[in-house]
Amino acid sequence: VTNPPIDPFREKIVMSLQCPIGPEDNILQPSAKQVHRLWINHPILSLSDLEVVKKTSHRGWSCYVLDATYPVEEGPPGLAKTLHTLCEEAERESGRHQLLVLSDRRGGPHRIPISSLLVLGAIHHHLIETRRRMRVALIIETAEAREVHHMCLLMSYGADAICPYLALELAASLREDSALDSSFTDDIIFKNYAQAVQTGIAK
Repeated sequence: VTNPPIDPFREKIVMSLQCPIGPEDNILQPSAKQVHRLWINHPILSLSDLEVVKKTSHRGWSCYVLDATYPVEEGPPGLAKTLHTLCEEAERESGRHQLLVLSDRRGGPHRIPISSLLVLGAIHHHLIETRRRMRVALIIETAEAREVHHMCLLMSYGADAICPYLALELAASLREDSALDSSFTDDIIFKNYAQAVQTGIAK
């Protein structure tokens, strides 16, 4: 918070949403490793961006996807059990991978998606407690996040980047149904959506 408050439009020259993601080195021991991170222009990832991240071999890095859903038959007790399992899985995989994707893609009639804020917060703090948080980036692949406020909450809970796949897929389906101009490509749709979200975050 600044006083007077920064005007994100008039003072955009001093504001940036660029995000360095990936393992962080010790800031108390200066070295070239401190800049060996993946820089993205803003925290919102397109569907194709996320696929690139999942398959990346940048600097020998690799990505691991954590399934943030659990079977319907496990009922309410399954939530706590799955959160505990995911925290342990994230801790284990943080020693092998540099990028962790928390995904609710498998959610459906037979699998319940866990709230992205809940699973992110649990894993973020578990990795802090086990001194592994700076070793990995936490990327969210979620159907929940749609609005600016959702993105801000996820970032405040520890997300390094977010792919709001349902919002992007919905926009594409609206184009197919002629609710949006048919000349809008997936790239144009994403850029317009991302720009709107960025403006909201900065404001």
